[in-house]
Amino acid sequence: MLLQSLKRLLNNVLNIQHETDEEGTIREINDKIPIRGNNTWMLICSAVLASIGLDTGSGAVIIGAMLVSPLMSPILGVGLAVGINDREMLIDSVKNLALAAAAGLVVSFLYFSVTPLGEPTNELLARTTPTLLDVGVAFFGGVAGIVSISRSDKSNAIPGVAIATALMPPLCTAGFGLAVGRYDYFLGGFYLFFINAVFISLATYMIVKYLHFHTKAYVDAVKQKRVAQAMAVVLIIVVLPSVYFLYNIYTEIKTKKQIEQLVINDFTKRNNEIIKWEMQTEDSLKYVKIYSVGKQVDEKLVKQYDAVLAENDLKDYRVKLVQLDISPEEVQKIAYDVTNNVTQDFLKALELQKLQEQRADSIRRQQQLDLRLAADRELKQLFPEIQNVQLGDMISTTNPAKPDTVALVMIDWRQQEPSVPEKAGQGKKAALKPPKPKLQPHQIQEYEGRIRGYLSQRLQRDSVHVISSM
Repeated sequence: MLLQSLKRLLNNVLNIQHETDEEGTIREINDKIPIRGNNTWMLICSAVLASIGLDTGSGAVIIGAMLVSPLMSPILGVGLAVGINDREMLIDSVKNLALAAAAGLVVSFLYFSVTPLGEPTNELLARTTPTLLDVGVAFFGGVAGIVSISRSDKSNAIPGVAIATALMPPLCTAGFGLAVGRYDYFLGGFYLFFINAVFISLATYMIVKYLHFHTKAYVDAVKQKRVAQAMAVVLIIVVLPSVYFLYNIYTEIKTKKQIEQLVINDFTKRNNEIIKWEMQTEDSLKYVKIYSVGKQVDEKLVKQYDAVLAENDLKDYRVKLVQLDISPEEVQKIAYDVTNNVTQDFLKALELQKLQEQRADSIRRQQQLDLRLAADRELKQLFPEIQNVQLGDMISTTNPAKPDTVALVMIDWRQQEPSVPEKAGQGKKAALKPPKPKLQPHQIQEYEGRIRGYLSQRLQRDSVHVISSM
């Protein structure tokens, strides 16, 4: 009794057969299958709009392209034709769908070949790796679409279905891939379009069968079984890559959360503000790239993070820290840009600037080292009394508001040399060579003055401080 009541309840809630307009449904879908006249213009406009939206990262423009796209009718026509066994409608639907897809590819290819932008935006990248979730969107979107069209009182669900299934944007993503020579983008975008087409058609076929639409020609049980088997094989082939993509995304999200717990949270606690962090693959190595501002981070900490990652089964990853020297105003601007997903180019520019500064500093330090070594040699030649000399820099804080860098010279003067035998001629006794006298304080002061003048000119320094020791 309870089961029968539940069955009646479900039948009342889910039953849609009594409101079906079979003739009107077939007529509406069949009339909109051909891509000609106004449909051709709508197709071209939709492709251009979708390309512009993808190129600029504008979701609003992309939605507009979805709404005016005429691609839905040929796809619904394929499912309907298989469901009612209408061979002519099936051929017409497949032909017009292929024509529309080719036209969308050509228009988007031409657009991305001439656009001054042409960089992969987030909207575009989001359509290059379809997953099993996109299969669900296509299928349930198709169910909503055919149920809406099949009603005697037509609803306004079709625009929502067009937005959800998004047929034209992935096709234009494929056109972008062709235009820039990125065939992974082409295959990803076209695969998403193919998923949408197949599963919208499948949903249409299943609803048509559920509604018991009359078949145009008799179908025997053997042929119907063959069609079902062929459809099952096609569906499995179509779904398998999306399962693989979904698994990759799942593992990436899992890894990202693990890195966030092991590295990012700890790094933030050290009073360093992270502007952005991301996982990157370069050659065979994987990097956790962190853009940060704040106090200088010791390289030992980076190595410590590498060790922590290795201990947690992430030995392929290395931490790559990019510390940016920017003002608080620039930090605020970057934070705003991150929120609005427009900061990648800016961060790359800052990273490049940082690398250039580091290279310039490295070259400058090497030049200073070479100059000091040369000055060291020259000092010993000019002043033979020098035993050892050390050159370096010292920060003078006499005026805290304006610290000064002073060249510091530490000199060890030779002690008094002992008497040494002179070379004697044949038959003569060797005589002792008189020792060199020890330098007097006034001589050292004189030498220090000359050394200051020499180094000031040689090193191009205003301040030179000499310290002598005997």
